[in-house]
Amino acid sequence: MLIKPNDIQKVGNLLMDTVHEEEIRLLNELYEALTKKEINRIDTLMDELLVDLEDHFTTEEELMREFEFFAYPMHKAEHDQMRQRFKEIYNAWKKNKNPDEVIRFLKDEMVPWLKSHVARWDSTTAQQLGD
Repeated sequence: MLIKPNDIQKVGNLLMDTVHEEEIRLLNELYEALTKKEINRIDTLMDELLVDLEDHFTTEEELMREFEFFAYPMHKAEHDQMRQRFKEIYNAWKKNKNPDEVIRFLKDEMVPWLKSHVARWDSTTAQQLGD
């Protein structure tokens, strides 16, 4: 298992917490496929994660705009950085099919980023949005 559900704090917004739980499930499923080098399954899960991240970020950004969240530009900037970085990893995967490269990204970048981002930005956003 790459990440346990309780490794990511609950932010107190049902929609956001549900999105995070689904993302954790998907990351763990991808990690398992990577460790087993199940290339076709990894392909499918990388496609799913690309769509999931975009849906996750877009949903939060729409809520922030709707509620005129004061830190929208900074929060969105972090989303944009991860969008760009994941697309780099995604494209590298599609070209090279190197599970170890994706595992390194997940362990060294994605999971630490997700923990930090949820604690810093999503929890603050959820306080303003409520449930």
